Amino acid sequence: MLKRYPSLQSMQAFLQAARAGSFSSAARQLSLTHSAISQQIRTLEEFVGQPLFVREGARVVLTDAGALFANQLGDGFEQIDRALSSVKERAVKHTLTLDVDPELAQSWLAARLPALLGALTGTSLTMLSAPRHDRSAFERVDLALRYGYGEWDGFENALICGDRLTVMGSPTLLSARGLAAPLAPQQVLALPLLGYTKRSWIPWLAAAGLPEAEPHAIAVFDNAAGLIAAASAGVGVGLARGLLAADAQRAGKLIELTSVEIPTHYNLYAVWPREKAERVKRLVDAIRELVAQTVNARRPL
Repeated sequence: MLKRYPSLQSMQAFLQAARAGSFSSAARQLSLTHSAISQQIRTLEEFVGQPLFVREGARVVLTDAGALFANQLGDGFEQIDRALSSVKERAVKHTLTLDVDPELAQSWLAARLPALLGALTGTSLTMLSAPRHDRSAFERVDLALRYGYGEWDGFENALICGDRLTVMGSPTLLSARGLAAPLAPQQVLALPLLGYTKRSWIPWLAAAGLPEAEPHAIAVFDNAAGLIAAASAGVGVGLARGLLAADAQRAGKLIELTSVEIPTHYNLYAVWPREKAERVKRLVDAIRELVAQTVNARRPL
């Protein structure tokens, strides 16, 4: 049910009378008659259910309720003024709200924000990183970039990037051990290994033809961006997605250690409410292009 409010005119009349201490002065400043001001304030008092002024000689003085109301109402009018000035006679930019998987935001998107904004001339972005399990976030944003299997009932989605997992490590780590890539899979297992809570080493071991038993990891991460940072620093070697590790590879901080790779099934998708398809099309196209540029620029083994 919509709330009923007093008119803006009655509240302006009240504030002016409160500041001036006189209905007559308020009437002159608002180009109204004394009776019009009196009527506006009487209507306001009927709405709030108690007097807002008492008369003291030729002046009117606020009651306790009137003083409280004047203080709060003044702040309210300042907010109205700010809201009006923010849009009055100004070209308001088109704004999109983008929810980004935290690992993608850290490892990939931050460095590409200038290019993404450049592709969206006249549009500003509001960036969020909702928890992965929070699917209700899709209803609060224009577009979400999430890892998954492409199953988001009730929403449109598009595959942005299929990917692959390879073992990556720092050239500094290899050099300190007198090694050089490429390594044999058995040599990888002799290095300090990094684990990821959402991923097992077993599929890679199977692809390499090695015994399928989860190896010991010296450190385990719940965030792939943290694993990539640790590998880049020479802490150990780990399985990393090509997209998330691309910048570290290009900078020479990481290299692929073997030719063994496994495809990912849990991939990057764009997800959006069906009614926002046209609104987000340009953003989806720009993201897809930036991803393609990243993949094509990847350093081979």
